[in-house]
Amino acid sequence: MFSRWSFTSTNRPGDLSSHHKDGRRHRSKPRDLTRERRRIDLFDLDSTITGRDPVNIGIKESWKLVHIAEKLRKQYPDGDEQIPEDAEIRFFWLDKLLEGDDIPKGASSLLYRVLGEADDGGLRVVWRGGSLKLRKQHVETVAREVAAGRSIGSIRATTLNLLRASNAKKGPLLRDANQVVIEAAGGIREGPLQGNNWEARKVQTWLCRYLIIDVRPVDDFLVLRGFNEQYVWHKPYHNSRGYADVHRLKSWLKDEVLTSICHRKSHRRGIEADDIKLTCRGKPVRKHSHILPGETIDFEVPRSIEDKFVRAEAWLVPLSEECIVCSDEKRVSEMPNKRRITASCEHDSNMCKECVGNWIASSMDSVAWDRLKCPECPQLLKYENVRAFATREVFERYDTLAVKALLSSIPEFLWCFNPRCNSGQIHPTGCSRAKCHACKRYLCVRHNVPWHKGETCEEYERRTRRQRRNDKASEEHVKEIAKPCPGCKKNVHKYSGCDHVTCICGHEWCWLCFGRYYRDEHDFLQCHHTRECRYHDNPPNYEGGRAFMPFLNIPRGPRPPPPPPAFPGGPPRPRRVDAAAQAGPGNRPPGGPLAEDDLVGFFLRRHMNRNPFDPNININLARAGQPNFMGPDFFEEALLFNLGHLMQRADRNR
Repeated sequence: MFSRWSFTSTNRPGDLSSHHKDGRRHRSKPRDLTRERRRIDLFDLDSTITGRDPVNIGIKESWKLVHIAEKLRKQYPDGDEQIPEDAEIRFFWLDKLLEGDDIPKGASSLLYRVLGEADDGGLRVVWRGGSLKLRKQHVETVAREVAAGRSIGSIRATTLNLLRASNAKKGPLLRDANQVVIEAAGGIREGPLQGNNWEARKVQTWLCRYLIIDVRPVDDFLVLRGFNEQYVWHKPYHNSRGYADVHRLKSWLKDEVLTSICHRKSHRRGIEADDIKLTCRGKPVRKHSHILPGETIDFEVPRSIEDKFVRAEAWLVPLSEECIVCSDEKRVSEMPNKRRITASCEHDSNMCKECVGNWIASSMDSVAWDRLKCPECPQLLKYENVRAFATREVFERYDTLAVKALLSSIPEFLWCFNPRCNSGQIHPTGCSRAKCHACKRYLCVRHNVPWHKGETCEEYERRTRRQRRNDKASEEHVKEIAKPCPGCKKNVHKYSGCDHVTCICGHEWCWLCFGRYYRDEHDFLQCHHTRECRYHDNPPNYEGGRAFMPFLNIPRGPRPPPPPPAFPGGPPRPRRVDAAAQAGPGNRPPGGPLAEDDLVGFFLRRHMNRNPFDPNININLARAGQPNFMGPDFFEEALLFNLGHLMQRADRNR
């Protein structure tokens, strides 16, 4: 039958055959696209429930989706896989529902779902708990929880409580909510739902329609904690000794969690098992660590992987937090890990990661790089904290400063003096002339200057003797008008203001005695003044909350003796003056006791015009060796007495 394709041509290479000659005179007929066929694969989204296998059919280019639906009904005419005539068939392409009746051009496969009569295609809950029973009304309760937008962890806890109510005799088998398995069936991403913070109803984005609930035996799971979330691995792989396999644990976390949020695999590249760091009970997890089932394991990944995963997972995690700085609603994964900005912080952070990064960026412009602090407490930020929150540009700047500081601490290290060169190198001891390996310029190691060409080191010293003498005199003058900071040893010059000094390095100290300032348990400013300091017995009014409670500035004890009379012959004869006219700001009206409102007004008028932060005001109302004409009256003594009792009562209640 193929003899017509096997004949041998008798024409010479340059001659045209009769077939080609006829082809010149007769044109071929145009193709009829309506008669051409192509193959297409059809996949049932609910195949795990319905049992329908994939089908490969031939279609014409002129066909519509309704023709494919008729073909499917003929493919499954009866049995459990039957597609009824009144059933609705919905088609999907690239996880999108196809609207209309046209078949996408170039589509080699389509997804479909069969919906029976009065079926709205909503999410359904199916119980498959084996020997345990879950009543129908309890399944409906779980379905309402799902429809209300509850998280996977909340649905696990609800299911556990309902199982305990339905299986009272099997209570020992139901200990932990993480025993409950919630699996998505149907759709393009089937399998267990690992994240406890995931919103259950969001699985419909994966075109999943069924949530199958099951229960695993006690301790037949592992909990992995990271990004302020929990991910549960049910039925983990155990070795012969009953411990979890660390390598398979990392592989599961990478394949089932970090790279399975989106069904597309575009972001799966770049994640390796070695990038995952595990910690169990505060200790690093090694290759042969003993991890028992039921344990909770913390994990960390590089910043780039974490940011990509948090963005990819955002559609699954609801907004449940609020940042106190930007007042925006945030997800738990957008808050600092373990709700701590630093490991030394003793408070839960209420700032989001973005605001902490902005804080670091602004602090880098006003504070030394190694004095960055937590925005909510005085704890210093470490290298790993800055790397976790700062942007790439800010962290590169911070890293550069840290590297320069580390290299500068090496005695033999010297930076190149070329302003356009950022290199440096270690020079051996005793070397006077060195060459930069980057810009090839010479420098004098002995005098720490660019190389003095044409001069020896001795000649350079003789020539710059006067300049060095002037520099030494300038340094001595600076020491006379400035004081070294106890923290960084840099000279600080105070030309005005109070004696509470805050250096650029962040250290706070007293200008007179170099005592360190700190915050007490009430977050008031305090200082360890030496006995020689004039603030030792009389602290300034900006310490200990005296600026906000002026009565603390009034010394306790007996009144000083009154001053001698100004008139030796006796006081002049008093004149009759109206009491209301004499009473002014800070004066007690003569005669008669004061009413309660008058007492409060008298006390407030006495202190409202005083600026507690004015450095020119006396440190306290009482100075040693000077009489106090504004001693405490009866109201102030009673107020101090009541305040002391309140503080003692508060201490007892703690």
